[in-house]
Amino acid sequence: MKSILIDTDIFIDHLRGNIEAKNFLEILKNTEYITYFSAITEAELVSGKECNNYEKLQNILDLLSLHTKLVINNEIAKRAGEFRRKYDTPLLDSIIAASAFVTKSKIVTKNIKHFKAIKEITAISPDFK
Repeated sequence: MKSILIDTDIFIDHLRGNIEAKNFLEILKNTEYITYFSAITEAELVSGKECNNYEKLQNILDLLSLHTKLVINNEIAKRAGEFRRKYDTPLLDSIIAASAFVTKSKIVTKNIKHFKAIKEITAISPDFK
């Protein structure tokens, strides 16, 4: 079965009301794709000050609950270290890339440049700007 890992920026666009991001995530519900997100994405999303508001925090958690969270296990941690060392990518991006690699997923992101150096994975842009 095909799988994708949704990067943080896609969720941020959705939460900010970007209709294309909302439509993209809605379309994914009706496909055969397994949709993942990294525990790093959850940390990034809930770290915002707006999450001091319970309703906003719950909105984020509800959105994430529609997808499968990938925890940082030993395999992901070691691969992330390798990517960081080999490609000099920031640690958080290396963890997200390693999560995609371990699950054989493509990363869907608007920040292709963050992942393009890592030859072992594929990062694709969604169909919206």
